[in-house]
Amino acid sequence: EVAQLCNVSKSTISKFIRSLDFEDYPSFRDAATFEENKYGFSLNYNQNIAEYIEREGMDSYIESIHNDIEECKKSLDMDKVNELANDLIKYKKVASFGLLFSEIAALDLQTKLAYNGKFIITTLNDIKQDQFIHSAKDDTLIIIFSNSGGYMKKYQLSKFQIRKNFSNTKAKIALITSNKEMKDFEEVDLCICFKHTTNVQTHSIIFQLINDYITNRYRQLTRK
Repeated sequence: EVAQLCNVSKSTISKFIRSLDFEDYPSFRDAATFEENKYGFSLNYNQNIAEYIEREGMDSYIESIHNDIEECKKSLDMDKVNELANDLIKYKKVASFGLLFSEIAALDLQTKLAYNGKFIITTLNDIKQDQFIHSAKDDTLIIIFSNSGGYMKKYQLSKFQIRKNFSNTKAKIALITSNKEMKDFEEVDLCICFKHTTNVQTHSIIFQLINDYITNRYRQLTRK
């Protein structure tokens, strides 16, 4: 039916789907359907932020953001930010990855560092992220943005929620998260934590602030 509607052959549809990195038509079809909470994120944008604004008002939402920024300013571990900035100098090959809102943070860091002469790798494709991680050598630094830390534990964009395994990567893994328990996660080499003052998920904004800290420290070190 899709081939007929597009006035092309079924083989053309199949080639197009594979060019988007889907394995076959059923996987493409499953991904194409919009479901608000498709991947089981109870703190997704509509349920956590849009409904909060409708219920409590925009002023309350902005106050939550303000409080989280203040908390980040007070509690961010600058020793760990300094370690990551030094790693950006030490490692020639660097990548930053995330999913959904955290993808924005990975792109944000890439752009800010590029302005300062450090070019890092990112991709929005979760399959390519996974391939890069598993093939990375010990000359590589990988920065993961994950508010919950779930990126390290399971394939979040798969309806099967299969467990992830980082044990075969040789890269140094730096995680930026609000989940303080990830400090003890075996496969995380450097963990930079922040926290929410409310249940409102402001991490898309906090991530960018943390990126400013990282980039600023990188600038200072490289100028020295």
